[in-house]
Amino acid sequence: MNRNQQNQTILTASGLTPLQEQAATLLASGKNISEVAEELSLNRGTIYQWQQKITFQCYFNFQRQEAKDTLKNGLFSLYNEALEAIKGCLSSENETIKLKAATYIIQKIEENPMGETDIKEVLKGQATRIESDFPIINAEREVFDEKEYKRLLIENGVKDDA
Repeated sequence: MNRNQQNQTILTASGLTPLQEQAATLLASGKNISEVAEELSLNRGTIYQWQQKITFQCYFNFQRQEAKDTLKNGLFSLYNEALEAIKGCLSSENETIKLKAATYIIQKIEENPMGETDIKEVLKGQATRIESDFPIINAEREVFDEKEYKRLLIENGVKDDA
C-alpha cells in the first residue's frame, strides 16, 4: 500500500483518514489553512471541503480541547509563581503597580460568586416543589413540604429552632 492509499483509509475512531486527522491537528495547533496545505502538500480547497464534514469538525474541536487542557495544566503549575509575583507587586515602591495589583485582587474576589450561607434556606428550597394547577395556562405555584423539610433538617444534623 503506497502513502496515498494509506492516507485514504478511514479510521473508525474519528471517521477521518490519517491525513485529515493530521490537518485537523495542525489547524487546532494554530496553523492557518495555507500553512497546513503547504505542509501536507494539499490544495487549500481540499482542506476547506474537509472543514465542512462533521467528523472533521468534531476531531478539530477535540484537538482544540486537548490543547486547551494542556494549557490549563501548564497555567496551574505556574500558580505559586503568579501568586508570589502579585504579592511582590503589592509591596512595590511604585504606587501605580501597587494600586493595579490591589485592584486586580479585589476584582477577582468580587467576580467569584458566593454560594448560599444559610443551610435552613437551602433545605427549605429543597423541600419546596413547583406544582402546576392548570397546565394549559401555565399556572404554577410553590408548595412547601414541611415533613420533607424536617426530614432534611434531621438528615443534615441541623437543629430546628421552631
